[in-house]
Amino acid sequence: MTTPQVFRQGTKVVVFANFMEVCLEMHRQPEHVMTFLLAELRTIGSLDKQQRLVVKGRFATINFKVIFQRYMSEYFTCNVCNGTDTILSMEETQLRCEQCGSERFVAAI
Repeated sequence: MTTPQVFRQGTKVVVFANFMEVCLEMHRQPEHVMTFLLAELRTIGSLDKQQRLVVKGRFATINFKVIFQRYMSEYFTCNVCNGTDTILSMEETQLRCEQCGSERFVAAI
């Protein structure tokens, strides 16, 4: 799994530089990941021309990474085998593991 590259740009902006790369690697919709991050941070943000996630606010990069880890735990990693070969069904808000076959419901954002 690619490590998120997060850095501060000025005093009131945090940039997730490889946002699209991480979303593609996880096979998750960028809108879903972005909605979760922005809701948890209670702020606004958007994708810039380079497809980086730009978040408004004063956040330590470590806090940002902790929230991203929470997303991975809730919507990406299997609770049974800790596998990362999972499929997120948005209609049913269900996470299915392709490795062990387990399924679980996940909370809507």
